[in-house]
Amino acid sequence: MYETEEDVTNVETKSTNNNNNNNTDTSATTNEPAKKVSEFMRVQKLFRQVSKYPSGKNIPKEKRDPIDYSIVLDFHNIESNTKENQDLIIDCTANVTNTEFQFNKETEIYVHPSEWKVYGLKGFPGFYFIKSPFTTPQEKIWIKNALNQYASPPNNNNNNLFHGPVEGLWKNGQLEMMKQDGLDVELKERPLDKKGKQLPTYCTLLDRLAWATLGYQYQWTPRKYVEDIYEDMPDDLQSLVQKIAVATNFHPYVAEAATVNFYNEDSIMGGHLDDAEEEMEKPIVSISFGATAVFLMGGETRDIAPIPLYIRSGDIVIMGGRSRYCYHGVAKIVEQSFNLDLIDDSDDIDMKYMIQWLKEKNRRININTRQVFKEPKLGGKLNKLHI
Repeated sequence: MYETEEDVTNVETKSTNNNNNNNTDTSATTNEPAKKVSEFMRVQKLFRQVSKYPSGKNIPKEKRDPIDYSIVLDFHNIESNTKENQDLIIDCTANVTNTEFQFNKETEIYVHPSEWKVYGLKGFPGFYFIKSPFTTPQEKIWIKNALNQYASPPNNNNNNLFHGPVEGLWKNGQLEMMKQDGLDVELKERPLDKKGKQLPTYCTLLDRLAWATLGYQYQWTPRKYVEDIYEDMPDDLQSLVQKIAVATNFHPYVAEAATVNFYNEDSIMGGHLDDAEEEMEKPIVSISFGATAVFLMGGETRDIAPIPLYIRSGDIVIMGGRSRYCYHGVAKIVEQSFNLDLIDDSDDIDMKYMIQWLKEKNRRININTRQVFKEPKLGGKLNKLHI
């Protein structure tokens, strides 16, 4: 998982001559041929702006050449797509509306499945796209959960690697923001490290927040899951993804682990496979909130050009079956694409600060779940789950 391709477009030539004098023997110098750029990388680079002048000086963002998004497939505006992209779209909504769901009660965390719009992608069996099945208030519930709960101990996150578990990361970060805004609040001071130096502020740690893990805590260095390192999966998330599995013919499905990614406008994720799970037929279920991403759906090698598609706030991508073996990544967080419907003056102060924090750097939250084992174990708590 997340073993990405190196950008080799600017490979410097290397010399085998170790002599530092000016009498260089050119016969001893060999230029290594530049490595071939994969089709995945070629498409990914279409969404990068030139950020530096030839002199090396940074080009201000407002002066950079705009990105051409005309090739991006858009499930929200079918008719606006190119003819080539329109031909790739498969309407799978009937698979959902014709399903006899056993959960017909109303819910506060998603719209009833009978109202979902579901699409497939020609040539990608097991891939599905669900247009946001959330109302705006429901999106905010998931955003609040991600910041308040999912990124907090006992779950692991990238900050823990350097500073240990940080209790109350969002709560204390918000207090620091309120203090900066001139509000009279009492701050919790960060402790000192072993050398007597003050640890980074909560706001600094929030800015550095890149990922958190739920359920089986993925071990990034050995790239594997360990059965005895498990934290409870959130019930609401489990409930949602099981309904998604029914809607896309992947039932039964048990979410045993999840990664919560936190992107800002400058974030990308290179082409990679999620292949650390023992169970590789059940899907990755990916749910996003905040800014819009250009997602690349590639083939089973990086030599196949990926299809770029928009993922907007609330959208869900499902990759199961053969599509689990396809390279995928995030090429771009689209400029100024934050979901402005999330801004509401009537929100309580906590939600206002969450939305403000997300909007200020055009941030995106992505929650992706997976079943880890062929025979799900759920940390020994499977008997408590009704599937």
